[in-house]
Amino acid sequence: MIWIIILIVGTILFRFFFSLNKDNDDFQTQTFPEKFNVIVQMINEVAFNSRGNIISLDKREFNLYENGQNQIIKFRYGTGHLTITWKYKYFQKEVIHEKTYNDVRNLSLFEQQKIGEQMINEMQMVIELHKRSVIEGI
Repeated sequence: MIWIIILIVGTILFRFFFSLNKDNDDFQTQTFPEKFNVIVQMINEVAFNSRGNIISLDKREFNLYENGQNQIIKFRYGTGHLTITWKYKYFQKEVIHEKTYNDVRNLSLFEQQKIGEQMINEMQMVIELHKRSVIEGI
């Protein structure tokens, strides 16, 4: 019984580290922001009128931000999954919308556009609902 558990845990760990190694291969020829350039540009255009700056936290995580603005977007990549966390403040009350996209190692430009549009559309609805709830609470 204990051998079965060890085998299962070993298999899970092997797959995890193998996937992390594939992440490193993904970034051999391009940086994380370059890999998802279409998504980043689309969100930057909507959120910051294309004036947002990329602030790298490490090779698998960066923020998109513009000084003086009330929002920040964090991009995280790991084991072939992209997580976008969009934080927006309105009258000192923050709302956070986070979405993880699975199996995004080899996205086409069309697939990146689809993800960008989906995230933008969802966040526009989140912001509208957040503004209404803040105003009703005042």
